[in-house]
Amino acid sequence: MIKLIVSGASGKMGSRIIALSRDITDIKLAGAIERKGHTHVGQDIGTVIGLGTTGVIITDDV
Repeated sequence: MIKLIVSGASGKMGSRIIALSRDITDIKLAGAIERKGHTHVGQDIGTVIGLGTTGVIITDDV
């Protein structure tokens, strides 16, 4: 199992990577990072990008 952490998770490329990773059984989304003070920090990444709840909360603390 590969644990995936995406920086810039709610942006165009980050959200696409997350969406595509859901179709790969060997990859598990383990983290989502955004810049300090981003409005999405503290929210579930799946909800933010329209994939439903993932249980992965966006953080700005690395």
